[in-house]
Amino acid sequence: MSKLNPYKKLVFQNIENALSDLNAEDKGCYFICNCPECNQHEAFMYKNNKHFIQCNRENYCGSRMILEFHEKGNMSAYEQEIEKQYPNLTIEQRQALDWSNRVFSYAKNYFKSEALDHGYRGLSKQTTRGFVADLQDEAIVQHVFQKAEPLLNKNYANNSWMCKRNLMFPLYGEDHTLDRVLLRSSIDENLDPKEIQLIFNPSKETRDFFMDIPQDAENVVVSESILDALSFREIDKNVGIMALTGATKTRQIKDYLAEHKEQFANKHLLIAMDDDQAGWKATRDIVNTIEDDGVGENWSVFDYTSETKDANENLQQNRKAFTKAYNQMAARTKQHERMMAIEHEP
Repeated sequence: MSKLNPYKKLVFQNIENALSDLNAEDKGCYFICNCPECNQHEAFMYKNNKHFIQCNRENYCGSRMILEFHEKGNMSAYEQEIEKQYPNLTIEQRQALDWSNRVFSYAKNYFKSEALDHGYRGLSKQTTRGFVADLQDEAIVQHVFQKAEPLLNKNYANNSWMCKRNLMFPLYGEDHTLDRVLLRSSIDENLDPKEIQLIFNPSKETRDFFMDIPQDAENVVVSESILDALSFREIDKNVGIMALTGATKTRQIKDYLAEHKEQFANKHLLIAMDDDQAGWKATRDIVNTIEDDGVGENWSVFDYTSETKDANENLQQNRKAFTKAYNQMAARTKQHERMMAIEHEP
């Protein structure tokens, strides 16, 4: 390895061989693989960026590797997939979408981030990894806006107010292509509004909620924002998360719950909207869907502590109380499941 290229290079015939050799396990938007360095089944590879793999055991291995393939035809498979799925995009837009997908994936995994590494809003970098790309500098954000202009249909590159938003939360559709990006700032946290949304795929109705649910998750949190959802992931690494991009945007997440209710058959749904009028309305809307469509076997509404109104505020102000409240909820859920099992015993 040279100083110019600090990552080990792995060469495979094609992506199929790589997934087979690495014992890849499909986890939705990413694969869990055997690490080529330490041989532990704890390396991850994102589906929208199959040229990079990183070991998750940072304190023991943490190796990062670049994948290359002999069959060059596979190099453009992603571009061909986009062209097939989104024929209404122009060539320029498809190229911009592909580039954006790659740069966000790379930034999430390989950019150093002072804001995220030191704990952003109470969240460790282990929690934010895979969800946040810190572009760090206004010049880099400006470059991203320049490249993405065909998709955005607007030039934000010369808008300093937008270019200060260095934290980007990419949001992917069920096809694993980029749909939206939420933008926040660690350069200037006084920017108002704190969060901006941009649609990066103008060819369809884009998904407006985040979702990451491990197969063996017992609890799934439905929250009002990605930061609130990640606050629960901070205290329970295996909790499933579904996060709105605003209290009024409940239609798509309700449709998903109703259409995929088998996915939640053995899970407890924890509704954790903001403790305000908009949050209460969103809670009612989602609970009505859960009950009317028979989604999951049980659900509850999370009670915040310390007079806080959302999960991230609760985590930051009183982490101990927040953790205790969540663990008590989880214990009640297990007790309820045991009682239900006894009642159904022959």
